[in-house]
Amino acid sequence: MKIFFFRTPKPRRYVHKPIYWDPEEDERKEREERVRKELGLPPEDGKFHTSIKRGSFRKLRESGDAKVPSDTSRERRNSNLRLLLIIAALLVVAYILYTTSGDFLSL
Repeated sequence: MKIFFFRTPKPRRYVHKPIYWDPEEDERKEREERVRKELGLPPEDGKFHTSIKRGSFRKLRESGDAKVPSDTSRERRNSNLRLLLIIAALLVVAYILYTTSGDFLSL
């Protein structure tokens, strides 16, 4: 009889038991893959690949093929002017508040 003072525990194995398994689905996937190989189609990896590339909308708009108004520069100019007016109005309000006496603040 051996007496051990230090016992090192053995690592526990992880055993995954699937909750639901459908053998018909596996057979269907295998058949689809076999048919794809016979037809010469690329294998389906389940990922969605889009054909839209970065900057494609801008290129379409600049080329003039799209049916959108080509006055983007005018729209930009108007939005920049609007932004400058808002900033100027805020600066005027800040200046008025800064220069006026603070009597109304000491209620």
